[in-house]
Amino acid sequence: MSTLCGRALRILSVTALLVVASAAYGQECYQTCDPYNSSCDQSCQVCVLFWYEGCLQYEESTCGQSSAGCIPSTCTPNWQETSRQFRGSYDGRSLNHCNHHVVEWVTVTDQNACNTNSAYRSYSYCDNTIDDYKNGCCYPSCCSGYGDLGTPLSCNGVHSC
Repeated sequence: MSTLCGRALRILSVTALLVVASAAYGQECYQTCDPYNSSCDQSCQVCVLFWYEGCLQYEESTCGQSSAGCIPSTCTPNWQETSRQFRGSYDGRSLNHCNHHVVEWVTVTDQNACNTNSAYRSYSYCDNTIDDYKNGCCYPSCCSGYGDLGTPLSCNGVHSC
């Protein structure tokens, strides 16, 4: 019985040590390297020995070695908007005012073409902005007429890209 308890205690101790060691070790490259923004020199960890409960052994690496793309330290990205496409508009109402929302699909491109992978030199995102509003009583509509800033208002009910 004491041999069985001793063995169980050793296994539990080793497992606990491995969990603590892996938690204390740095983040893996796939978690920390953002191919759009990470420096090629940024350090990270790569798992070289897997175990059923996680990684047993890590190796030092960089985002340049382990990521699909990265930014060389000799280059500074210059992100500029290159496209903005209207997708929709909607009314954000409350008792005494409303906001007119405009939803657009925006593309930005690095004018310096810094990334080592051309696929990561531009990206797109959904932009939801308030372009005008109305103040007044009793649930004013921001889908018709003009806003307080003079913007002609209309809505198609689209809230996302």
